[in-house]
Amino acid sequence: MKRRPDLDALVLKHRLLDNAIETNRDQFLSDWNCDNPLIEQLLGRELSSLIRGGRLRDSYIYFDEDESLLESIRNFHSQAEGLALSHNNIVAGPGSSSFLAAFAIWLRRCGYTDVYYIPPLYHTFYYLLESLDINVTPVATLHAYEAQYSMNLPSHHSVLLMCDPVWYAGRCVPMAQISTIADWQRATRSLVFVDGSFQYMKWSQERSERTAALDPELTFRLVCPAKALAVPFFRFAYLLHPSSTHDDLVFLYESTVGGASASDLAFARRALNVLTASDSINRLMPDYFRSVYYALVERELIRTTIIPECGYFVFAIPQVPSDLPLMDQSYFELQGYPGYGRINLMAARRIYGLEMAGKQ
Repeated sequence: MKRRPDLDALVLKHRLLDNAIETNRDQFLSDWNCDNPLIEQLLGRELSSLIRGGRLRDSYIYFDEDESLLESIRNFHSQAEGLALSHNNIVAGPGSSSFLAAFAIWLRRCGYTDVYYIPPLYHTFYYLLESLDINVTPVATLHAYEAQYSMNLPSHHSVLLMCDPVWYAGRCVPMAQISTIADWQRATRSLVFVDGSFQYMKWSQERSERTAALDPELTFRLVCPAKALAVPFFRFAYLLHPSSTHDDLVFLYESTVGGASASDLAFARRALNVLTASDSINRLMPDYFRSVYYALVERELIRTTIIPECGYFVFAIPQVPSDLPLMDQSYFELQGYPGYGRINLMAARRIYGLEMAGKQ
């Protein structure tokens, strides 16, 4: 019988190789990158200028290797929330869905077969966890912004999944709930995963996010600047995480996703420049979302009892023909809101014919 190879040893060899070539990449004969002298002939000037004219390389691109980008992320969270992050607290890459997949795989590899969650979660997260045979149990029936909301958190070390903000309604999780989770996290040493894909879009002037109050060494926070700037055709997100998990997470994530694109890295740099800017440019999108919402309300095109405070989604009753497709409460584990649906303020602008360009 043919001897089974030691696959764990083989994977370890590759991980050690990554470390070995960090300081001697130019002499690596087995390199998988391509020092291509024919870039301009192949791609033309417009595409090749992304490489030759910018700070990009004609090789595989891994956000984790771009120290200037990681420094921008650290600066952003230092300015906004006073957090002192290191390189080992950040893994960045193209898009937030890939981080949900990587985290789900990480949970399974760490031996977690049961996790808890605060509804709702993004449906892809459910799918990924179920595919990996990870059982998901809710700790609440209501959503965090609803009156009478309460949680039944487990008394033992565990993993809690949550979204902040509650994206479909444009509502942040109240600070009282975050404080309760923080106290429970300290008492049980539990891990908390925050899907913060729609963070940093508050309509107020507040820059910090409440989940920054959670223990950074017990918390995973997913941030998606592509959504914050409402430009999903570029892909950029990052995961803040405990430093002890960094090496495993980076290897797992990059093994799952591979490299990023030159355009995504160029966008990532621009996105961080906007988010950390001290002038009004970082207020453009939140102010615009708010102006569209109030225009719809004033013209009685939508009505709602759930007043939004962030993001570009609202949960409301639209004044449009009932046969138009709409994501109602059944999509979000919600009850008690007949006739309501998730409304994208940017799509509402198109459907209702609003002319909002340039207005604040």
